Amino acid sequence: MVDLASDSLSPTQQAVPHPTVLIVEDEARTAEAVALCLRHAGYTVLTAQDGLTAWRAVEEKRPDAVVLDLNLPVLSGFRLMQLIRRTNAQPQPRVVVTTGYSFQEARDVVKLGVDAFVEKPFDPDTLLRAVRFVLAKGRSASGSA
Repeated sequence: MVDLASDSLSPTQQAVPHPTVLIVEDEARTAEAVALCLRHAGYTVLTAQDGLTAWRAVEEKRPDAVVLDLNLPVLSGFRLMQLIRRTNAQPQPRVVVTTGYSFQEARDVVKLGVDAFVEKPFDPDTLLRAVRFVLAKGRSASGSA
């Protein structure tokens, strides 16, 4: 069992990289709760409160997955999703959209290649299952290439 409070890891634990998840959420309390949940599950977590900061993080940090709110300041989640899917960088991050919009209202973003969709409000277990699902999907897709 890994001591989450300890900064020291065994060589075996250090050799296994933790997937990195970028949380893009402008509501600070929601972002903190999601970050806590994902860190507790063993993920490396990055956060951004607006779409432009998130886009820079995608380009510079190359996260494995992005948890993306659609209603963002500066650059919308819709536009950020377009940028992510138009980049030539491979592999592209898997994207879990979280939004207060209904599934029907958010259908346009689904056409852009969202890997999972979680409607707000959501419980942490639902979001965690979605992140695990898209990361597993990403590994199987890159393994078949």
